[in-house]
Amino acid sequence: MAGRALSRALALGCLFVLGACSGNGVGTGPFGNGPQPCNPGTQVTLAQPYPPGQTGVPTTIGQIIIVANGSTNTLHDNPSVWTVILNSTSGLTNGSVLNPVPFPNGPHPYPSDFYYAANIPTLTPGVTYTVFLTRTDGTCQAANVGSFST
Repeated sequence: MAGRALSRALALGCLFVLGACSGNGVGTGPFGNGPQPCNPGTQVTLAQPYPPGQTGVPTTIGQIIIVANGSTNTLHDNPSVWTVILNSTSGLTNGSVLNPVPFPNGPHPYPSDFYYAANIPTLTPGVTYTVFLTRTDGTCQAANVGSFST
């Protein structure tokens, strides 16, 4: 009887461990926990730094600005539930929540451009950063918006 109880306990323990370590594609940690990719409801790309892939970006850039196609989307409806995360070999850098900003001299990749900025701290020189768009509630897997190097 005790042997059977021990076997069940070990089996349950193994299931919990395997479940916690499984690679099921559901984002983890800072990149969101939801089963679906973050979807702002429209196309987005980097507007600052621009173009995506730019090198020599100042470490004191201070803001990441993304440009979205149009205003009939979830990003425009509630930008304060969106943020950016910068991933690099130096670790993760969190941005502030997004706020709509004017950017008249910014790039215009879409028929109707709307810009959103997140404040970021000083960056590390000589590092490549990948910018991810995610929700502040972590309900989705962060979406890659582009990259740049300092």
